[in-house]
Amino acid sequence: MFSLMKRLFSGKDQTQPSSTASGDSSSPETQASKQTCFKDKSNQEYGSQSLDHARELNLAFISSLLGVRALETEESKQQEIELRAALDAEMSGMTEKSIPKLSKSALSLMHDLMAPDVDQAKLVTAVNEDPGLAGRVLSTANSPVYVAPGTQIKGIEHALAMLGHLRLRQIVMTSLMSNKFKIDSYYFETFGQSLWEHSTEVAVTARDIAEKKGGDAGLAYFAGLIHDIGKLIIFKKLVELHKQDKQQPHPQVFSNLLNDYSDALTRRACEIWKLPEYWYQPVMEFQMAGPGDLKSTESVSLFLANSFAELNALFTAGEITQFELVWRLQEAGSDIEEFLTIYPDTAQEDQDTLPV
Repeated sequence: MFSLMKRLFSGKDQTQPSSTASGDSSSPETQASKQTCFKDKSNQEYGSQSLDHARELNLAFISSLLGVRALETEESKQQEIELRAALDAEMSGMTEKSIPKLSKSALSLMHDLMAPDVDQAKLVTAVNEDPGLAGRVLSTANSPVYVAPGTQIKGIEHALAMLGHLRLRQIVMTSLMSNKFKIDSYYFETFGQSLWEHSTEVAVTARDIAEKKGGDAGLAYFAGLIHDIGKLIIFKKLVELHKQDKQQPHPQVFSNLLNDYSDALTRRACEIWKLPEYWYQPVMEFQMAGPGDLKSTESVSLFLANSFAELNALFTAGEITQFELVWRLQEAGSDIEEFLTIYPDTAQEDQDTLPV
């Protein structure tokens, strides 16, 4: 089915023999090729969708995470007006107290890890001084990915040698951001946690794309982690406001407000944390999402990773059809073939559901 739609969108002769017909698309060789090959496109070809298209896709994704596609009502419109006024008042006086704090030790370590010539002994000392981070490093190093069964790594120095520079950067980045936005709320369980999981998925995918394109994989990973922190900050504030007025929040209101306010809050948080601008430059380029705005490999990687993750989630949940998936990928300057390099199982699932 994907092969048929790909030919339809590319304008190729549909009478040509397809790889699906010969069985090549599901062969191990073809799947391996999809996983290792990534198209070499100019940055300007990505991010070609309009801001309206990007917003529409993001609203659909947020609504899907909330678990419902609710239509606007007169009541929801009034609720949105009231919440916008409350948010505007909160935002105008927003200070550092409104932004979750980051661990100074982890942030300092991140600066060291971004440096090209960091001293290994300094890293060992820094990790040992943060018990939580040290535990995470040891736990990762002792996973089956790095050691054989029955082997145990007890020292940080040995663990760092096993993990390598890039993996340590990822552990520190994740520890910087995790558990900063948890709220004792039903809505966090159904939305906030899912949004954080989406951020980590985007981070991993952006890392892999940047690595294949010769970019800074660690920077792309960090950009993926922080690209939606504005949504989490706004979400937390909305939950607090609803606790005060005891209203049942309307899903579409949440979607609209999260989308409208989040980009500015993401940038504000990065400024308050005093992050070097180049750390979040890919996020700012990504937020533009207009033709030619993606100037770096890292912003291209973030754009693709986020688009692919949102579309995969919507397609898996049955929110969009196969046709719409291919069409939306084309809107973003990509195609189904490129999408399947990241989500190869989608093609197999598609074949499994086709009528015999």
